[in-house]
Amino acid sequence: MPTVAYRVTRSRRKFIKAPEIKAALASHLDTVVKRRFLIRFRRVVGNWKHKPQFRARKFITTDYLKVNVFPAGPNKQIYKWVTDGTKGPYPIPKAGPGYLAFTLGYKPKTKPVGQYGGMGVATGAKVRGVMQVMHPGIVPREFEKSIKEDEKPWVSRTLELAWRRAIRSV
Repeated sequence: MPTVAYRVTRSRRKFIKAPEIKAALASHLDTVVKRRFLIRFRRVVGNWKHKPQFRARKFITTDYLKVNVFPAGPNKQIYKWVTDGTKGPYPIPKAGPGYLAFTLGYKPKTKPVGQYGGMGVATGAKVRGVMQVMHPGIVPREFEKSIKEDEKPWVSRTLELAWRRAIRSV
């Protein structure tokens, strides 16, 4: 699954109080950056019936600062299918007694690259009484790509300011 990641490179110069700087940057990543990204991902699935939850994890090394946002909870697989897409056609058999019933001509709520497409509606005829259908596949929406492009200027600016603030405070 694609991730939203930015690499921030700083000078190779050694700082005497590096642990304090690292702690200040970690605090900023936790309180500001993680929060903003979680809000953006929750907004993408805000009108879904089966919303996934999102978690974020920060990584701080000598080479980079990174925040990974990933789906969690019982509906995480649905998010992965929508954002990564699925290859079709593939069969969907009916599990259990009875038959499948569905409406043709479905228009999804989201468009590729995470753009909102309005309400998801099925406009075609009702089909009932089949034991198996062929799913056409899902076009990848690539939510991470649009979030990364939208947030890149903000991330660069806020991490630069956090870096400067951390160096001045020690």
